[in-house]
Amino acid sequence: MATWKDDRLQLALQASKEGIWDWDLVEKTIYYSPRVYRFLGYRKEEMPNLFEARREHMDEKSVKAVNEALRRVIQEGEDLFAVEPRIKTNRGTWKWFRVRGTPVRDELGKVIRIAGSLIDISKRKTAERELAEERHLIQTLLDSIPMNVYFKDVESRFVMANLPTAKKMGFGSPEALLGKSDADFFGEEHARHARRDETEIMESGKGISDITEHETWEDRPDTWVKSTKHPWYGHDGKVRGTFGVTSDISELMRAREEQEKVTFQLNTQNHLIEEERQRMRLVIDSVPLNIYFKNRDHQFVIANRAIAEWFGFDRPEDLYDKSDRDIFSSEHWRKAEADEKRIVETGKPIVGVIEKETWQGRKDTWVMTSKYPWRDSDGEIVGTFGVSSDISDLMRAQGELGQLARAFEKKNRDMAEELQLASEVQQALLPDEFPKIEGGGATLQFYRLYRPAPDLTGEFFEVVPLGPDRVGFLMCEVLGQGVRSALIVSMLRGLIEKQGLSAGDAGGFLTGLNEGMAHLLKESGLGIRATAFYGVVDLGASEIQLSVAGHVNPIAVFEDGVRQLVPPAHAAGPALGAVEGTRYGTVTAPLHGLRRMLCFTEGLKTARNEAGEEFGVTRMLEEIERGGEVPRLMERLAKEVMEFSEGEGFENAICLLGWEVTR
Repeated sequence: MATWKDDRLQLALQASKEGIWDWDLVEKTIYYSPRVYRFLGYRKEEMPNLFEARREHMDEKSVKAVNEALRRVIQEGEDLFAVEPRIKTNRGTWKWFRVRGTPVRDELGKVIRIAGSLIDISKRKTAERELAEERHLIQTLLDSIPMNVYFKDVESRFVMANLPTAKKMGFGSPEALLGKSDADFFGEEHARHARRDETEIMESGKGISDITEHETWEDRPDTWVKSTKHPWYGHDGKVRGTFGVTSDISELMRAREEQEKVTFQLNTQNHLIEEERQRMRLVIDSVPLNIYFKNRDHQFVIANRAIAEWFGFDRPEDLYDKSDRDIFSSEHWRKAEADEKRIVETGKPIVGVIEKETWQGRKDTWVMTSKYPWRDSDGEIVGTFGVSSDISDLMRAQGELGQLARAFEKKNRDMAEELQLASEVQQALLPDEFPKIEGGGATLQFYRLYRPAPDLTGEFFEVVPLGPDRVGFLMCEVLGQGVRSALIVSMLRGLIEKQGLSAGDAGGFLTGLNEGMAHLLKESGLGIRATAFYGVVDLGASEIQLSVAGHVNPIAVFEDGVRQLVPPAHAAGPALGAVEGTRYGTVTAPLHGLRRMLCFTEGLKTARNEAGEEFGVTRMLEEIERGGEVPRLMERLAKEVMEFSEGEGFENAICLLGWEVTR
């Protein structure tokens, strides 16, 4: 008969909806209350011992949990047996239960019995699993999107973040980021600015959307993001912090910066090209000759003012896209087009010919003309260009035709040469053959190596015979590039011819060149200077004179070694044209023991590699010390300079002048 206490216990269990169990570990029996049978769908006589037969009635994970709970109670002496196993019912379905029990021990402390309660928690477990799955799906989504998502507390510390945010900050998992703030990653200025923004958002309750932020880091290059930030409210409606979403736009910003740089460089280059074009236009418009360029269809595309006026137009532009067909009679334009077609096909010019021009409604005229193939930067012929001068009056003066025709032909030829590409002009004017100087039991032989630069430059040299046993040699470099440097070279060549009488005195020769150049530069308004090195070798007297005008000193090969010559201060002065009235001195030294000398321009010495290192005189000395025939030595030196500067590019001309004394 149940006691009052038993009834009270049954009432309490019914109210809690729990079943009870009592497991005797010694007798290996177990007692279940009726509610346990109902939970699992068994009759009393069918009910198994769930703990002893756990592998048959629980899933693997639950079996491991029960084993661990029993170990802690039996082996480690814990006083609470607590598990939440997943158990198969008699109908074959699965339910989750919360199982709690208290161990009973004998006088030796051995567990002889465990009794406790059991309650169905399947609904709660299902809800927890669905919630976990939902959280997993949300976290998977957040970790997969190419954006940074994060939550921060009121102190701007990370409390949640997705995987892209963690990786951006240098961590492998979001958990490693928690508790840290922007001050742990970014530069002080950016972290302070971000903290100020987040404080304003929390105080005002207003977020910011789609703003561009420049992130400065302590240990990596700057980055840029598109950022959206809003206040984070809890269930109670109070602000718990902020949350944000950012997208990295660093590559876009860097591409924009790079595009801005490229645009600036292109604008600068276009400006330089336009300046060069204006200078060229000034030159061709100032020359008293008719100058034009035509495409392969015989149409004018460039013309100077002189030829426009010759054809009766106000401006050169009025002539563009027209051809000789629009101006001359058929007799003249047919012959002109035939000449131009032949030039395009063969690449051979027509130089210094007299043409009779027959016009429509105008008297015939005669011109002295030269026509050339017009090549682009790749060497392809894209048309023709020509230079002509009016010789109608000369042709009408029959008595002087021969003499004056030759004079105009020479003038026409000289003027046409000035309009050639600078590299072609410079190569044509550089001497190909040198005089052989003998005297005093010795022979002096000169050698040269010249390779033009991609752009117009002003490097050149001259060898001036002064007698059977005396010779002068000049190495000169006009500072700067473009048409102006080519014009200065032409001026200097004219001055060199005028100074021929003083070429025997090295200092006097440079003094004369400086006076002439200073005067020309003053008259023309050009601001270009030129460096020069001039020497005179006298085999009869067995001596050498040297004088320098701002030029790099040559390298000499003596019987006892190789070294760079450094003339004393009185034999060295500034660049030509820099200071009017400068007197250049001369140093005279015995020729005994001197075997070779190599003169060069500044660009050869200052050539740089990708690391910014200069080729320098030391490398030149090492190469020259290897010896060999002078022409091969020059070729070898030029090759070394080109290979040294291969990655950086060598933009200067290679200009070498050398001589050797054979005794």
